[in-house]
Amino acid sequence: MKALLRIEDLILILLQVYSAQTEFSVQVPKEPLVAHVEKSILLPCHLSPAVSAEGLEVRWVKVGDEHPVHAYAKGADLEGKQSPGYRGRTHLFKEELGTGNVSLQLSSVRVSDEGSYQCYVLSSSWFSESTMNLMVTGQGSSPRITLLGLQGGGVSLLCESEGWFPKPKLQWRNVKDADLTGRAVLTEKQGTDGLFTLLSSLQISQQEADGIICLVRHGEEKRILQTRVHITGEFFTLVSSSWKSLSVFFIVFLILVGLCIPVAVYYNRKKMKETVELANSNLEAEWDKLQINSAAVILDPETAHRCLIVSEDGKRVRNEMEEQNVPDNKQRFDEHQFVLGREGFTSGSHYWEVEVGDRHSWKLGVTCESAERKGRFDLNPSEGYWVIQLRSGGGLCAFNVSLLKNPKKVGVYLDCEAGGKDLVIVSTVKDGSNNVQPKADPKV
Repeated sequence: MKALLRIEDLILILLQVYSAQTEFSVQVPKEPLVAHVEKSILLPCHLSPAVSAEGLEVRWVKVGDEHPVHAYAKGADLEGKQSPGYRGRTHLFKEELGTGNVSLQLSSVRVSDEGSYQCYVLSSSWFSESTMNLMVTGQGSSPRITLLGLQGGGVSLLCESEGWFPKPKLQWRNVKDADLTGRAVLTEKQGTDGLFTLLSSLQISQQEADGIICLVRHGEEKRILQTRVHITGEFFTLVSSSWKSLSVFFIVFLILVGLCIPVAVYYNRKKMKETVELANSNLEAEWDKLQINSAAVILDPETAHRCLIVSEDGKRVRNEMEEQNVPDNKQRFDEHQFVLGREGFTSGSHYWEVEVGDRHSWKLGVTCESAERKGRFDLNPSEGYWVIQLRSGGGLCAFNVSLLKNPKKVGVYLDCEAGGKDLVIVSTVKDGSNNVQPKADPKV
């Protein structure tokens, strides 16, 4: 029996032969493209006329790089020739090559991706290439103002914001819109990921404390994120009177110490012993309370970010640093590298522990079921997140409240009946005992 050639097959063969013998040009956008850090971007490129590119060689090259961003030939991707920094992050739409579409999808955009890109197409008798520019921008966090304390009769404030590219401008202003930036001390840090962190300290007087604003201006659009702090006059009065009282107390105390050193030492040691015994008793009681409410938390892989892999038993998770090929859904995080437990809690008290080991950074806590999971957002109670975090080089904190440093194990205590969410830090020492810091409440 002879095989019959369908008319569709004949057209396809003729089209491929025609494309191999036809001159073509590569068309790309003339205006620069703007990509956002950790997002995806389409680099458009089409053949004109719209001949098939299935039998052609397609290369995407970043100007200045030794290896191609993406290479395709003879119906397959040439992964062995691809630049290591782009592996797993590029995608050619093979189903559209027949229409001359050789556009490239670039995912998980990094600061280092910024630059000029060449779309290069080659046949057996002809080639064409064209260049486009890609600009990368990183939208950082809202500025946070922290009260550092009294200094020289005034108050010292710290404003911090991270995750920006290119470098933004940080400004201090008062309620009368007067610029106070010239008095501030600014520190700029660029991380290994290319993103900028800004820290600025400013000392203000009591007269200026009725309203201080820290704002960040970014990009040509001059997008502004700002935070305002108000310090009442009573704060200065109370602190000043406290210092005066404290000074008198120290003078009297030094006199008494000079006269009664032996007695003071004896009572001091006795008092310290009683305090330690009372603290140990309270800690043991708090620890027993936590253990009664122990809960088993099993991780839900359907909520895990594409870079995270959950173990089969749902008790461990690891970060592969590269996005995995998993289906997208409404429950899955696409920006923050988080994973949730399978079961939620609506009543009672519950306590569970997480082994964090010697990691230099992590975030964990509790969230509402209705909280946003897509895109970038601030991790605070107003967004439905109660989180503590260990930042590289910055210590452990919950909403700018310093806690224990570098624990091996972290416990989370959830009290649904009280309507609050208490985070409890549990650090395991070498002898296997536990140090408990109860109710480090993040609802600040």
